[in-house]
Amino acid sequence: MHPSRRAPRGETWRLPVNTRAHLPPGQEAESALPAALDEWRAAIGGAHVRTDPALLDQLGTATYPTDQRVAAAIYPGDRQQVRACLRIATRHKVPLYPVSTGKNWGYGSAAPVVDGCVVMPLSRMNRILDYDEEFAYVTVEPGVTQLQLHNYLIDRGARLFAGFTGSTPSASLIGNVLERGLGSGPYNDRFSHVCGFEVILATGEILHTGFTRYPGAVTGELHRWGVGPWLDGIFTQSNLGVVTRMTLWLTPMPGYVARFAFSVGESRSALDNTLNALRQLSLSGVLGSGFLFFNDLRILTTQQRYPWAEAGGRVPLPADLRRELRRRRGLGAWNGRGTIHAVDARHGAELRRIVTESLGPHVERLTFGEDDQLSQGNTSSPSVLDWCAPSESQLLMAYWRIRENEPADAETESGVGPGAGAGAGAGISHHSAPMDLDRDGCGLIWSCPVLPLNGRHVRVVVDTVERVTRSHGFEANIGLHASGERTAVATVILAYDRSVEGEDDRAMACYDVLEQQFSDLGYPPYRMSTRAMRSSLHANDDMSAVLRRLKNALDPAGILAPGRYVL
Repeated sequence: MHPSRRAPRGETWRLPVNTRAHLPPGQEAESALPAALDEWRAAIGGAHVRTDPALLDQLGTATYPTDQRVAAAIYPGDRQQVRACLRIATRHKVPLYPVSTGKNWGYGSAAPVVDGCVVMPLSRMNRILDYDEEFAYVTVEPGVTQLQLHNYLIDRGARLFAGFTGSTPSASLIGNVLERGLGSGPYNDRFSHVCGFEVILATGEILHTGFTRYPGAVTGELHRWGVGPWLDGIFTQSNLGVVTRMTLWLTPMPGYVARFAFSVGESRSALDNTLNALRQLSLSGVLGSGFLFFNDLRILTTQQRYPWAEAGGRVPLPADLRRELRRRRGLGAWNGRGTIHAVDARHGAELRRIVTESLGPHVERLTFGEDDQLSQGNTSSPSVLDWCAPSESQLLMAYWRIRENEPADAETESGVGPGAGAGAGAGISHHSAPMDLDRDGCGLIWSCPVLPLNGRHVRVVVDTVERVTRSHGFEANIGLHASGERTAVATVILAYDRSVEGEDDRAMACYDVLEQQFSDLGYPPYRMSTRAMRSSLHANDDMSAVLRRLKNALDPAGILAPGRYVL
């Protein structure tokens, strides 16, 4: 086990206030656990009920300090087994914490929010249940990963792609959607392009959302809303049910693709003007896939390790060395990428002209990359495979300060520098073994406020991050993910080495200050880490009380992921 992976028993980590509502389960659950374990063994087989300490410690480990004890782990293999497991947990009042594949790195991994939960990974449920190329959709179970779907589409020569996230290829598709995570491509707001949930409640009741609840309905996988109240949203970022099936819409290969990259200097006016131009391009529909915008540190952390020798062991990275590394890599203070999707080359040329005229006057560098194979949708060409594939390249930033156990090919192109591609798989890295941030002792936690897409608000967030991280000894690693036309998510990461004594404490202190200041400034997060779930966002309505009543109605014993998203 990594030497500082977990908080020592008996030591309390400093947490935000308002944890009283999420105290660990009492002795009633502990005394009921042996009987529940016996029933789970009978329901799903003894091999799929685990109590070995090494596994439980692994499931309780995240990329930041956790001290929650995992009581056991159960691995159901199908819908009926999930149903049985939930009914057993409800009957014995044993808290259950479902995860898909447990790769929620930087937000809590598979670790529960409170102590004493039984973790229920759904990784055995890994079937692709339905696929339709004509209507461009796929129906999957929660154990289906990004890489599994990518290979499935490639094997069929499909002219469709899924717009994967920058997380590990072994991450769950459903798990990311349920966190309302962001992907790439025209469907980068992933939750807006899914339907047909199958949900099992803690009581064992089964719900099918939209038209999938009607036998014989032929539009269940094609239409989101159905008739009457729409419930899909209440099962995202919540603990109200277990989603065991979902339909995801896929994106057809465009007739023309041009990927572009640009860089901006340190001038604040240039940053403001560039962001305003990008917002207008998004509002007008030219950038239907959104765009990504990173500061220099975000890219440097995916291209190299921390330069300990040049920095003389100092942290955070000295400003003069930061500028020198930027010069060596040919980076701007800010660097962006986007993709033009068009019907054909003539349409693409016009969109390219508009982008050039809008961005050109404000940026230091603007480059385009076209690929005939990509535009023709030749699914066997390396460029198409690279553009569509899930990639580990962005995970390298978690190893930025790690001095040991580095990935073998740490020097890799991130796909975000000048002239680099803009697809989800740009700069894909190849390792002898998949990266595992929990296993490797990477310190990583995300703080992701949502802000209006203009220079004034971006500068407020950037100044806040620069000031707070510097005072705690960390780098201001900032990205902007614009999946819509009016807002962007600022993806701020704290990356550190958990084996260094005191780093966990400093990182958590820094994170807590960032979260509080973003809230005070009016920029709430788009999703929460398990650490943030131990406190409440201040609201001025009765939503919390209504959600509590809803929780009590759907999960009367309160056994499902207690404390998750403050419920």
